[in-house]
Amino acid sequence: MTTKVNMNKVIPDSGTLRERIFFGLYALYEVCYYLFGVSSINSFFNTSKLTLSVNLLVIIGLTFFVVTNKYTFNQIVLVSISILLGLYAFFIIKLNVLLMGVMFMAAAKNVNLNRFIKKDFYLRTILLSMIILANRIGWIPSRTGLREGKLFTIVRDTLGFGQFNITGALIMICVLEYVYLNFGRLTSWSYQVIALVVVLTLVLTNSRGSMLAVILYVLASWATQYHLKKFKVFALRLAVYSKYIFILFTLISTITVALFNYGSAAWRTINYVTSDRVNILNQYFHQFGIPLLPQVVKDYRSAGIIVMDNIYVTLAIQYGVLILIMFVIYYYILCNNALFKGNIEFIILVITLMVFGMIESTFFIPGINFTVMMVFANLTPQKEHKLRSEL
Repeated sequence: MTTKVNMNKVIPDSGTLRERIFFGLYALYEVCYYLFGVSSINSFFNTSKLTLSVNLLVIIGLTFFVVTNKYTFNQIVLVSISILLGLYAFFIIKLNVLLMGVMFMAAAKNVNLNRFIKKDFYLRTILLSMIILANRIGWIPSRTGLREGKLFTIVRDTLGFGQFNITGALIMICVLEYVYLNFGRLTSWSYQVIALVVVLTLVLTNSRGSMLAVILYVLASWATQYHLKKFKVFALRLAVYSKYIFILFTLISTITVALFNYGSAAWRTINYVTSDRVNILNQYFHQFGIPLLPQVVKDYRSAGIIVMDNIYVTLAIQYGVLILIMFVIYYYILCNNALFKGNIEFIILVITLMVFGMIESTFFIPGINFTVMMVFANLTPQKEHKLRSEL
């Protein structure tokens, strides 16, 4: 029995038992992440012990997959080093996000990408809708804040989550997954609904980086749909070089932050466009440097939070050179495997998220960016797609 999805793609209903168990562990992590990790439900009671217990249970389950998966020698080396670095980061920084990411990555070997995204889209949409609805009817609180501009001031609302850009990122990934599943075949109604979501998200949360990513990916789908001949040449060329984009963005980000000079009018203009991101990151760079291994990074100006809105610089300063190199390797392998399979629309999705990582640091959280888990997954593309008709 099969289930038909838009784009003439055929996906088996549920996959193997092993794959269903994997997604069950992922769903448990995701539910805990949404409800007790990043929503305002955690303002009613301390959810840290609950989330720690759930994550520990998930890690135990993922360990079964890791020890029973069949890896090549190179994969064994990569997985072993990644898990050791994840454990080190957990004990030094007291954050398990990296460890969770590498465990999911190692466990997801041969997981069907398209089937995973379809299930994940439904799961995320339900969780996101529940929290926003609960907030709108007054069951859970919002946080509000002001973003002052030269022309006007915007009142930002978290819509039931703990931080404005987290809300934007969670909305973003739902839309990106939907567009991926219907890439190049979105209906006019779909475009209108997505445009409405983007406008409402910008008005309510003013999360600009996440909506930029949505706009870029939707434009890629639109170009495929209506200007295939022109876009196809660009998309295929971009896909060929995609494996180098992570390291390119890393170099651009770190060099920019290291060279930043507030005394220069040109640098101040760049800093203004990036909402003071470059200046803040430059201060972190001079205070903490770029270590080899993870280090404890203090809150920004006693604000109670670490403010480093660039994943490449965050990995460099907080997690160190070795872990940054591991991510370069992950995304080299991921893009290379996707290109080998001819999954161009997935490569474009990954590049879109890399652009998002230039202005946000939530890129490496598996609860937001599932692509970090797909390094060893089955990246078989959607069937009968126009972008691959001449590959």
